Amino acid sequence: ANQGLLLVAGPTGSGKSTTLQAALMELDRARRNVVTLEDPIEYRLDGAHQVQVRRAAGLTFPSVLRAVLRQDPDVIMVGEVRDGETAEIAISAAVTGHLVLSTVHTVDAAGALTRLMNMGVPAYLVAAGVTAVVAQRLVRTVCPRCRGRPSGCDACPDGYRGRTGIFQVLTVNDAL
Repeated sequence: ANQGLLLVAGPTGSGKSTTLQAALMELDRARRNVVTLEDPIEYRLDGAHQVQVRRAAGLTFPSVLRAVLRQDPDVIMVGEVRDGETAEIAISAAVTGHLVLSTVHTVDAAGALTRLMNMGVPAYLVAAGVTAVVAQRLVRTVCPRCRGRPSGCDACPDGYRGRTGIFQVLTVNDAL
């Protein structure tokens, strides 16, 4: 999509920032003005303008987001939607032609939409601005050597080795 809000939802430690980073890596940053607002900056992204939000210095997500919108960005990544003001500005940017990517702490995709409305964003704005929600969890993977034997093996202590993502994708459309 060239515009709209794409939300990545999940609990802390579920890989939301990594998923956002992967999405940003797929964009043609040489031809698009990409701006990220983060607290803190988690990954360096060549070709993007990255801004660290510093609440103590008065650089809040809402104030920085308003300033960034005056810079004519094509793509805006907001590290996390934490409050209604940030959510409303991000969705307004999405409705006015920007591609906005962000994260929200919820357990599933539908819960992300409810969360935005609970933050005070009007339902019509959520419906108009949110394009999709990707909810994710990281789960342990079975060790390929011992196939999950509870006692493990020399490659793992308990039958598991590594993690993989499980994703739920909700596309927001008129029927929803």
